[in-house]
Amino acid sequence: MIYDALLVLWDCSQTNAPQPVPHTYANEGDAEIYNRIYSIAKSHHKIQNFVLGTAFHSRKSQTAAGHKSYGLYGQALSEGISMVLQSYKKTLKEVEELIIENPNYTLALLYSYVEKFQGLFNTLNRIISTIKERRLMGCQILSLIHQYILNGNKMVHEAVVQIFSCINTIFINQLCTWLLYGELRDPYQEFFIYQMKKNDASDTFISTPSSTNTCDKSLVSTLQQTPLDCGYNLNPNMIPYFIPLSLAQEILFIGKTVILFGFDPKKVKKSKSFTINRPMLTLQKIDADSRRFTIWEEKESEFHEKMQKLKTLEEFEVHNLRSVVREIKECVTKHLWTVAVEEAQLLHELRLMKDFYLIGRGELFLELLRLTAPMLDKPTTRTSTRDMNHAFQLAARAVFLSNSADIEKFSFELPYVKPNISANSSVGDDSSTVADGWSSIILKYDFKWPLHLLFAPEVLARYNDMFRLLLRIKKTQHDLHSLWKTYKQSTRFSMCQLHNKLMFLMDNLQHYLQADVLETNFSRLMDAVNRTNDFEKLKRAHATFLADILSQSFLTVTSGDNDSGDTLDSINNPVFCNIMELLKLCHSFCSMSEFVSDKEAENYYIRGYSDRFNKLVKQLMQLLVSLRDRPCGVYLARLLMRLDYNRWLSGEAQLTQSVTNMLRY
Repeated sequence: MIYDALLVLWDCSQTNAPQPVPHTYANEGDAEIYNRIYSIAKSHHKIQNFVLGTAFHSRKSQTAAGHKSYGLYGQALSEGISMVLQSYKKTLKEVEELIIENPNYTLALLYSYVEKFQGLFNTLNRIISTIKERRLMGCQILSLIHQYILNGNKMVHEAVVQIFSCINTIFINQLCTWLLYGELRDPYQEFFIYQMKKNDASDTFISTPSSTNTCDKSLVSTLQQTPLDCGYNLNPNMIPYFIPLSLAQEILFIGKTVILFGFDPKKVKKSKSFTINRPMLTLQKIDADSRRFTIWEEKESEFHEKMQKLKTLEEFEVHNLRSVVREIKECVTKHLWTVAVEEAQLLHELRLMKDFYLIGRGELFLELLRLTAPMLDKPTTRTSTRDMNHAFQLAARAVFLSNSADIEKFSFELPYVKPNISANSSVGDDSSTVADGWSSIILKYDFKWPLHLLFAPEVLARYNDMFRLLLRIKKTQHDLHSLWKTYKQSTRFSMCQLHNKLMFLMDNLQHYLQADVLETNFSRLMDAVNRTNDFEKLKRAHATFLADILSQSFLTVTSGDNDSGDTLDSINNPVFCNIMELLKLCHSFCSMSEFVSDKEAENYYIRGYSDRFNKLVKQLMQLLVSLRDRPCGVYLARLLMRLDYNRWLSGEAQLTQSVTNMLRY
């Protein structure tokens, strides 16, 4: 019987066949011992079948036949289990030699040698069953093995560690290749990063007028996110459970950035927007050796050595992996900062954004408003974009900027929307109205590579929101000042008083936006850019700058419940709506001479405008005071003090107390 048991343990008999029942046993209890030996042999047989089904030759034959295989991770698992089973086979060899020397040994001796493998075989069979039932593959197998490392049985613990090291070797090799060279060697789609297909749908930012968008994330985080144009993304189902999502995103970012430097930007076709679902054109690659030397600066071997150390479980801890990834990311971002700041002249480009999007070139836009104001007052037509860009060139020539290369980087677009007029629609129907040029104008910017990482479509859309507000305020202020010649010798006190009130309000609002908001925050941005050499910190500073000016310009509102101080978009910001109503009132006042013919009608409109002005100012004061506890409250306090420095405006608005008194409480 002992020789039969040895054959069963060596997996030389048909273990799947029904268990044989010997007629006689040498000692009492041998039947129970044989059953236990047979159970161990059966567990070993299941493991051996899995090893044969996932080995190298099996994987190759399954791949050639077009069948789904367990891939490289399954093969590594098979090799790890084979290494673990060597101790089992060595034990069988030892006990077999003892039995040959002394045939009088019983089944109890044989069982005493193989009993210790029962717990190991049970654990391995549980792992195999889980893989088959859940159809796990790739990094999912790595996660599963990692969960079995903590075990009270020393033999099981050491065996699982040995298996994990085999699988982890594949994982680290793929990770190292992606981080250092931007190459994804994953023929069986087992890594947690995958290359997207052309027809994959993905969320992209679209640069369209959107002053009242809503988002679930903080505005700073949204503006900081930049879709890299490399066609790779995360597969959440494949991310190992011990790797946080933030770390996986950093790994993805590093590989994408390395890929980004592998292309000659002069050979990449220009496009209107950078979107994820259209991969970057691989027209001309830079030499791989020069690219690596430029990025890593002789640190490639150091990073490679640190990555290889992570193959052992003693070194493979999440904090060790995070530390190596952070070092690689720091090197990549420093090189990216060098390219963006020194080669692409980021500081100069930021000043251009301020001069054009934030109307820092006041003389240029005053001339542009003089040429295009009548056109922007009307709904857009098919030729509006061409006419607007022609006027822009004429305005640049008038202020002696036509020879500047910076002018060529900017252009305008006035999207034409065909009015939806049906037979049943009336003249006053909202569905048949078309927005005018002021609300639909888009300023485009042709920036240098790789500044698309900083000026993403969502960022440019926010800049356009700010541009439309500033342009409208500039136009209103210019129109009010143009009326000064008309009313300076007028004897109509009520008209002159209303005109002065409107000019006072617009002048202070313009000064608040340009001096207190834009200049202050832009100076803070330039200081942050000059202090850092990390592109990620630079991008964070720019996102914070844009979020701050949007919040302080009432295009967004700050959430009071958010302790972090992040700004969130809000539909129909009441302060912004109030300012827009004031701009409409100013526009009506400036164009009053076009539809008023006699003095009686003029008095009627003046009284109506005055009442409307007092109502809007009262509402504006109350809204601004209610926002004084927000992060932008310091700047709002300056605006309030300018508007009501002598308590005259609050008295005219018939407030119960002055703004200065309300700010005390």
